[in-house]
Parts: sequence; C-alpha cells; structure tokens
Amino acid sequence: MPLVGRARVSPPGRALLTVLSAVCWLALPVLPAARADDPVTLSRDGQITDRVGALGNRGDQVEAALDRLYADRRVQLFVVYVRDFSGRSAQGWADTTADRNDLGRDDVLLAVATHDRRYAYTVEQGSRLTDDQLRDVARTAVEPALRENDWAGAAIGAANGYAAVLTGR
Repeated sequence: MPLVGRARVSPPGRALLTVLSAVCWLALPVLPAARADDPVTLSRDGQITDRVGALGNRGDQVEAALDRLYADRRVQLFVVYVRDFSGRSAQGWADTTADRNDLGRDDVLLAVATHDRRYAYTVEQGSRLTDDQLRDVARTAVEPALRENDWAGAAIGAANGYAAVLTGR
C-alpha cells in the first residue's frame, strides 16, 4: 500500500495559503472557452481533414469530387475544416498549413474556419491554376456554398470549379 503524507497547516498558515491561492488564480491568464486550431497536420487517411464534423454525412460526396479532380486533371485538393484560425489571418493559416504538409505544385489547400466564417485557399508558386482562375472559382463555386453554411458544397464546388477552369470552361 502506498504511503500518503499529510502535513498539518496551522490556522494562520491556512489563511496565508488561501490568499496565495487566490492571488495565483488572479495572475493566471484567462483561457479561451474553446481550443483554437493552429495550422494542422493533414489527415494521412485522405484529402479531407474535418476537425469539427462539418461534412456530416456528405463526406463520401466530397471525397468523390476530390477523387474526380485528381483522376481527370491530376490536381489534389486538400480540404481542412477547423473551428477557427487561432487568431491568424485565414491566408497565413492556410499558407503555414500547406508548408507544414509539404504540398506541391499540383496541390491546392482549401481551409475553412466554420465558427469564424472565414476561408482561404493556397497553391504553390508555379501551380497550373492562375490567380484569376483561383479567384473565379472562389467567387462562383466556393463562396456561395459557404454563405449557406454548405461546407461540403464548398469543397465540391472547388473541386468541380478547378476541373472546369483547367479544361478552359
């Protein structure tokens, strides 16, 4: 049986401990109510990293759209859903996540913060997708879905949009 030591604290000592405890609690920084999401390591099980359950039962539809994009155009779209971007700019968070995961020229990252209602996409310099094409897809296929909280629709729209602009449509 393990030994447990107990020390007796005199009443004046108890008062001092109470005051010190209160001071320590006041000196601690206030912790946020929910954990922020720093740039993440992408899922090793596929191209979708959903930390907030944003896709619900539509994960298979998103996966099929991402697979089609890769099969038809050889572009891998990685999609990340988090609560927030931990106080960073959406673009900075997405760029850091892409760098951390060594995404290449034929990879696109779409990062969505569902609680903050912000998103960003990033590609490596030299990508086949031009800035104009990326902006066009964001404006016509991603943002309308995000405005409706259709998180899966945003990823599907991005995949279909990138395929379309790469074929000249």
